[in-house]
Amino acid sequence: MSVIEGKYQLKPQGRGGLWWSIVGVAVVLLLLPTLINLVVPDKANDYKQLEIDLLGVDWSVPITTEESAAVLCEETSDEITQKYWDCNGDTTVVTMIVEGVKDPSNTLRRMVGSSLITSVDDSLEAVSSEDGRAHALYVPGQQEGSLWTLPIVALSVQGSGDYEDLTAIAIINGTSLDYYSTHIWSSMAADRGLPYQQDFPLMLEEEPWQDTPGGDRPFELPNDFFDQYPDLFGPGSVIPNLEGESL
Repeated sequence: MSVIEGKYQLKPQGRGGLWWSIVGVAVVLLLLPTLINLVVPDKANDYKQLEIDLLGVDWSVPITTEESAAVLCEETSDEITQKYWDCNGDTTVVTMIVEGVKDPSNTLRRMVGSSLITSVDDSLEAVSSEDGRAHALYVPGQQEGSLWTLPIVALSVQGSGDYEDLTAIAIINGTSLDYYSTHIWSSMAADRGLPYQQDFPLMLEEEPWQDTPGGDRPFELPNDFFDQYPDLFGPGSVIPNLEGESL
């Protein structure tokens, strides 16, 4: 056998195994998102009973109607310390359980500010239930620049027995504020062994924007808006200068 023939007979070793290794890694990378989705549940369209709970804590406050039917909401975010719920498509409810509450008013103000990223007047004080274990705080709608915020209700109830140092909190913000606030307050009473039917301790404004010019909500256009700007949506139209006008 010639030297040249010998050279042609020499073949690289392990090249096929390397190629299959590369293919295997690529397949794993392509399937990784699917595998993660199988392990981590998708919170979208996750309608379940509205509940105040905390991972690792046996105590929870389920929210029900007077007939003991579950109040259903969509759980949109399940964080370590709190959950966000979309209720009725127009109201946000934030639930959490915290430890070592000494000043319920201060705690509720802080939780509203941190969970909804909004400023809360330090002078606002929570009202207490007759037994002193539940508290309710009302944060009225306020103007922030050219926008108005919707009113907020924050409710809390202290645990008992082994959970006496824990406090369940619910923060409600949206147009169905009255419905969810009253049902959560009554469910907190039922958790304490009291009758479900309870007088709600806060006076909620029926029309938060009643003090605005004309009583219109800030996101509504003035009645004569289209008369003032008939060409607003026409070809080549530009946004008008609305100086001094509150929309």
